[in-house]
Amino acid sequence: YLPPYTSFLPARNCDEGDSKNCREKEKETKSLLECLAFSQLSYLAIFIILICITERHKMKQDPLNFNVLSITIEVISAYGNVGFSTGYSCERQLKPEISCKDKWFGLVGKWSNGGKLILILVMFFGRIKKFNMKGGKAWKLS
Repeated sequence: YLPPYTSFLPARNCDEGDSKNCREKEKETKSLLECLAFSQLSYLAIFIILICITERHKMKQDPLNFNVLSITIEVISAYGNVGFSTGYSCERQLKPEISCKDKWFGLVGKWSNGGKLILILVMFFGRIKKFNMKGGKAWKLS
């Protein structure tokens, strides 16, 4: 039994026992909140749009480092708690700054505080994805 994520709360497992009754109970107890919930992909799209809004000034000043693809990679990596980053390069600046030095941190290190806060929320949301829309099942090795 290898869980694909870590969780602090035990979840109800419908694979054991009578799965037909379990599915019927889930259909009956569907609340308004569950009906209005978005998919995980739509949450990621919303977070990407919010970060693009908070980083729009840097996207105008430095479009080669701050582009939508780099922001998307950072958000998807944060959602999976992977730690992958595209990085920031002073050589890719359109108007090179004399004081710019390449450092060993990712692109997020150059983001504003609002963008970093949104990314922290994405990371927390990625950790609790099991509790949103029946996020995933565990792998069973036998």
